[in-house]
Amino acid sequence: MGDAVSTTIDRRRLLAATGAAAIGLGMLVPPAWAAGFPGLRWVKILFSHTGDRYNDWYFADGAYIRPAIEKFSWTCRDHRANQVMILHPWLMDILFLLHWRYMRDEISVFSGYRTPETNSMLEGAALNSQHMRGMALDIHIPELDNDLVARDAATFVYGGVGMYPGRGFVHFDFGPLRRWVG
Repeated sequence: MGDAVSTTIDRRRLLAATGAAAIGLGMLVPPAWAAGFPGLRWVKILFSHTGDRYNDWYFADGAYIRPAIEKFSWTCRDHRANQVMILHPWLMDILFLLHWRYMRDEISVFSGYRTPETNSMLEGAALNSQHMRGMALDIHIPELDNDLVARDAATFVYGGVGMYPGRGFVHFDFGPLRRWVG
């Protein structure tokens, strides 16, 4: 890749790296686009529906920390069904970027994993939502305009970014590349 780090991602390379091994945490290495990220990464979240918090390191020594990903995933579980799926660790990288970008201590997560049953009862939820695959988060950064956060995230999230004016959250995922206002 040379000395310069590209600000865009080759879509084929990104999709090739997001296979089942990455989702199942069989591959605990960072994506190519995370080159230049710090070697020690943390996130601090509040899961708004349960009051559960996650505040810990999730990446060290060149790899994701499996127990940290599992704990984060439990925090962002489907609280209605009380079921968990391991969330894709790249979601934590996006949160890490948002902490750094906006200099905020804690980010609220409104939705992480959803069972198909929960997803089907939610008004406006996509039929094959990335939440059911453990590949999406709905978030809110306190004291920031969510529309600004969504527009900003759309410049570096290579997947879906949904802006929800007046509803208090931003959606991002690692599904197909798309943007929308809900």
